[in-house]
Amino acid sequence: MKMMYPKISSAAGLAELSYQLPHQIRQAAIMLIEADSSSDYFYKLFMDDDQIQLLLIEENANEDFTVCHCFSTDQWDHEYAYESLSLSSIQMFCKMAQELKMT
Repeated sequence: MKMMYPKISSAAGLAELSYQLPHQIRQAAIMLIEADSSSDYFYKLFMDDDQIQLLLIEENANEDFTVCHCFSTDQWDHEYAYESLSLSSIQMFCKMAQELKMT
């Protein structure tokens, strides 16, 4: 089975998600995407009864970097959490977890 991760090429691309995302996450994601038009963004949205999580991977071939962004909130909170790490940092965490036999 092939996994599909939609690409967002501009802030307008978030329009398809706008009805699913809380206002605060939608606005933060739009500001992030508008900040660098030379990057490509791929996303995955997780939703359950309690939590909403938007994962974005930003790839910039011109500047040779890849950054992972995570926005999360619960259904009742007006605040959200945001984290970003380079892809290489996340790979180091995965390697560490494997070495500790946590995966």
